[in-house]
Amino acid sequence: MNKLRENKEFLEFRKARSDMLLSRKNQLLLEFSFWNEPVPRSGPNIYELRSYQLRPGTMIEWGNYWARAIRFRQDGNEAVG
Repeated sequence: MNKLRENKEFLEFRKARSDMLLSRKNQLLLEFSFWNEPVPRSGPNIYELRSYQLRPGTMIEWGNYWARAIRFRQDGNEAVG
């Protein structure tokens, strides 16, 4: 990271980028054991990104419901990963 602070081109890029950003948020994401690895698909494809906020104590129940739903969706080849 220190090398980047000395790089004039990178500093100019950061300045230009910050002029275009309204907000930014970083997240650490973990995969669920029931979700298979994504496989490349042909097409033009449309992907939907979702996020959920779970209440404490509901993770196992929520994961079990999702695991069942994923199996049903994979039969129709809807779930990508």
